[in-house]
Amino acid sequence: MAYKKEYLSLLKVKKRMKYLSLLLCFIGSITVQGQITKNDKNYNPQYFSKKSSEISNALIKGFENNNYKIVDTLFNPHLLLKLDANRTEQTWKSIEASYGSFKNIGSSALKETAEANFFLIELHFEHEDLDLELSLDENDQVNSLMLLPASNKTQWSPPSYVNLESIIEKDTSVGKVDPLLAKWTFPENNSKKAIAVFVHGSGANDMNESLGPNQFFKDLAYGLASNGIASIRYNKRTYDYRNAATSKINELDIDYEVTNDAIEAVNMANEMGYEKVILIGHSLGGHLAPKIAENSTLNGVITLAGNSSPFIDLIVPQYEYLIQNDSNTQITEFMLNAIKTQTKKVKDGDYDETTNAFMLPFSLPGKYWKSLEGYSPVKVSKKQDIPYLILNGDRDYQVTVAEAEQWKNGNKNKNSKTIIYKGLNHLFYFGEGILLPSEYEKIGHIDSQVISDISTWIKSL
Repeated sequence: MAYKKEYLSLLKVKKRMKYLSLLLCFIGSITVQGQITKNDKNYNPQYFSKKSSEISNALIKGFENNNYKIVDTLFNPHLLLKLDANRTEQTWKSIEASYGSFKNIGSSALKETAEANFFLIELHFEHEDLDLELSLDENDQVNSLMLLPASNKTQWSPPSYVNLESIIEKDTSVGKVDPLLAKWTFPENNSKKAIAVFVHGSGANDMNESLGPNQFFKDLAYGLASNGIASIRYNKRTYDYRNAATSKINELDIDYEVTNDAIEAVNMANEMGYEKVILIGHSLGGHLAPKIAENSTLNGVITLAGNSSPFIDLIVPQYEYLIQNDSNTQITEFMLNAIKTQTKKVKDGDYDETTNAFMLPFSLPGKYWKSLEGYSPVKVSKKQDIPYLILNGDRDYQVTVAEAEQWKNGNKNKNSKTIIYKGLNHLFYFGEGILLPSEYEKIGHIDSQVISDISTWIKSL
């Protein structure tokens, strides 16, 4: 993938490997030009979905009938320069050679980002299901096209602890320059007692931190609102502005990816007049919470499976865990040895901002790793007066209980607290036995006790 989805969460290693190979063979252009976005007054999601469906069906029908010149009528001139009829034919045949013959079209979904709106339609091949992702310009011509691993299009359903009738949700945005799409969720009475700002884990996450059929942040937002607590959640910059992130890959650092936008969101929450503003960071977001808090006005911080050790120290153990426990993993010993070499390079400081990104973990640039050098969340939190609530599941192999326990050496505020949950995984869903990535492909919800503990703690401040 062009921008490597920054951290490349190990939950999705298998899908990302396929994504890389797909992009190499079937990407005409990821530069979206003339796109009508969600915020444009002329944008109509129903029309966009209907038109996109018609075009994608016509496109696939043409491929089935070996009529590749159909792209001449469906693609805009910019895309045709990259993906003409001849190249389209070669590409489609190579895809069928890899994934088996095309069978039929499946479900579809609309994906809205600040930069562009995309339509995803599932394609069933003999050996694999894939998503065809396209966008349209203002003339209803295709201006970008990608094949991705098939996404789970299951509609979110509320967990039992959510009372939908007591919740209001409004569209908003975070930031003034290239703003991010966001949601403000609050209880019906909107008492202005407390508001939480959510900060994502690794990867180019949407505002719901969607993974498989699950929407972790949506569970959290609606669960808190049902307990009288408002929240703001937003798309990550590398999700909302994919093309911009691609063009700036060598300039990518942790502030661009996470910190700057989180600070903007906290500032926005403070301006909304709530009595208490709480930062809730999941995984990478929890790791960076002290850095964000250092530059914000907050009443408390909650880390959900936030690592206290440097991220670079967690990579190899996660690879080793998957090789040892997951018989379906596509991680090989060769890959493990390669990542060991790359991580050692970073840990030894044997690199700089000019080092070829392919020599560093996940092909992230030297500037990215430099921006994390010397950062210790525990040490930073120790200097802060605000309380910390540290939460972790005891089945989490990505951020283990030991990581949660290390936070105790930091912040000493009287209201700081650590809770370890029996049977919960990295998303705070309950399970049994050895945790494998496939567990996240099943429908789950944040455990009700976690929602209760967070709500109680926030109200106690």
